[in-house]
Amino acid sequence: MKCVFRARDGIEAHMLADLLEQVGIMAQVQGDMLQGAVGELPAAGLASVWVAESDEARAREVIADFEASQPADTQDSRRQATQGSFTRGLLLGMVIGALLVLFLLR
Repeated sequence: MKCVFRARDGIEAHMLADLLEQVGIMAQVQGDMLQGAVGELPAAGLASVWVAESDEARAREVIADFEASQPADTQDSRRQATQGSFTRGLLLGMVIGALLVLFLLR
């Protein structure tokens, strides 16, 4: 058996394993149950998709075609926007808190 894909989570791993099985490649997901061991923390990279050595090249082609057909990952841009708004909110909260403390101490 050869690992052909390391998934972000179990859902992605099972989705790709099902895709491979649709084209006639027997696939197995491993490590997807390990995500529960870390509780609510995000556990990326634990789930992986495995195929027989004879199917490795074809499986990698199918996965590459699938990834090419997906829209660009905008998660980084969303994360940056969220961090920026969090920082602005934190600063605004600190200023308002300081003004309230000054008002109450007078």
